[in-house]
Amino acid sequence: MPSVVAEPEELVIETPQPWTGGPGGGGPQHPGHDDHGGGGGGGDEPDDRYTPGLSLLGMSFMLVSSTTLFVVLAMVYLARSRSPKFWQPVEVPHLLWLSTTIILASSCAMEKARRAIRVQQVKLYTRWLWATLLLGLSFLGSQLLALRQLTLQGLFLSHNPHSSMFFVITGVHAVHLLAGLAMLLYMVVRVILQPSVAYKHFRRQQARSAVVALYWHGLDGIWLAMFAFLLLLR
Repeated sequence: MPSVVAEPEELVIETPQPWTGGPGGGGPQHPGHDDHGGGGGGGDEPDDRYTPGLSLLGMSFMLVSSTTLFVVLAMVYLARSRSPKFWQPVEVPHLLWLSTTIILASSCAMEKARRAIRVQQVKLYTRWLWATLLLGLSFLGSQLLALRQLTLQGLFLSHNPHSSMFFVITGVHAVHLLAGLAMLLYMVVRVILQPSVAYKHFRRQQARSAVVALYWHGLDGIWLAMFAFLLLLR
């Protein structure tokens, strides 16, 4: 009777693959039930979930504090004007009318830039940002020329209380405007150096433009109020 020899079974040992991925790593991730595969690229917040609510709230608080500062200056100006000692009325320089026109135009340009980025017109957005920046610089230039008109009349910072308050109010507003110009310059440079960022993360760019526009419009409103105040108390 022939004998049957059983062939030995082959033992297969699977070597586990090394874990190279992770939530913040750069390799393949282990697919879970809610995972669709793909590599990890970083922990940035998705652009479609980005909202400017907190930034707008912070900028609103900043504008409230700035407005309070100017209200205090106006109250000091009004209280001091009721004391005739050493008080000499100062005629408002005519160039301040030009300054007011320029800052109104810059506010319109900033609004057009904000609306352009909402519809992803990045080139038009960049042009209006440039226009706002140049108009802001022109406003500062006209302010300096207006103050120069006062100095040519012999009116300086320490000449009399009226001219002192005039210099202080315009100077403090100019400092606030410089902060706004720095924001605009950052946004313009960022778009020029990395134009793809405005397309890829246009919601973030839209949020930044909304915050800067709020600040710029706030400065515009403050200047209009202070200019009217200076005109009424000549």
